[in-house]
Amino acid sequence: MTRDSAPAPDRAMQPLTRPHIVAAGLRLLEREGAAGLSMRKLAGELGRAPAAVYRHISNKRELLSLLFDEVSRQIVVPDAGGDPRTVVLEAAQSAHRTMEEHGWIAAGMLDGELPGAASLRLAEFILDVLVRNGMSDVQAARLYVALWQFLVGHLVAAAGVPGCPSPGPVARPGDGDGDCPTVRRVAPLIERMSDQERFTTGLRLLLDGAFAEPRAPRAGTAAEEEVPVSRPAPGAAE
Repeated sequence: MTRDSAPAPDRAMQPLTRPHIVAAGLRLLEREGAAGLSMRKLAGELGRAPAAVYRHISNKRELLSLLFDEVSRQIVVPDAGGDPRTVVLEAAQSAHRTMEEHGWIAAGMLDGELPGAASLRLAEFILDVLVRNGMSDVQAARLYVALWQFLVGHLVAAAGVPGCPSPGPVARPGDGDGDCPTVRRVAPLIERMSDQERFTTGLRLLLDGAFAEPRAPRAGTAAEEEVPVSRPAPGAAE
């Protein structure tokens, strides 16, 4: 081991803990991106052997979940006492800004392993605001899923994750002259929208529609609420 590659004495003397590992993982991600993160590189960042890291973190998926959990602590949750639509809008915007600042999150979202304990704080806040302001458990659940999918979808699209198409139609001169005239007229408006404008506008439209829905009668719990099913028309054969 050369002098340059030798672990720093203070690192080598410190007991290795999960907080040390998370801090080193975030440094590595911000410096080299998601492609530069590996358990071996993380061990080098800590000045330890890989086996020492594996005693605390079982694999890269668990590591990414812990790192996302740490970033989630930066999400600002507003005062729940305000207008519920505005409160949910501000919470979602804060989550979007926080995740957008860390480019590695978009790719990790596709794995489905990122959310951890701290990120549940945001889910609890949004769901509680919705339910306390008249939504049934089912209505709150459906809106939360739509919000989360919209947020994740926008992050992935805006980050240019391989295989993810760009949002909106694109029309260029010569692309099938005379075909799809409305698309050709509207497409420039879509292309001129910034990523932030696309997210904020879509988020507001989503919330406007959800908050305009009539409130369903509340049951005791989500499990007690009936999910609507299709019924046969009167006189139809059972």
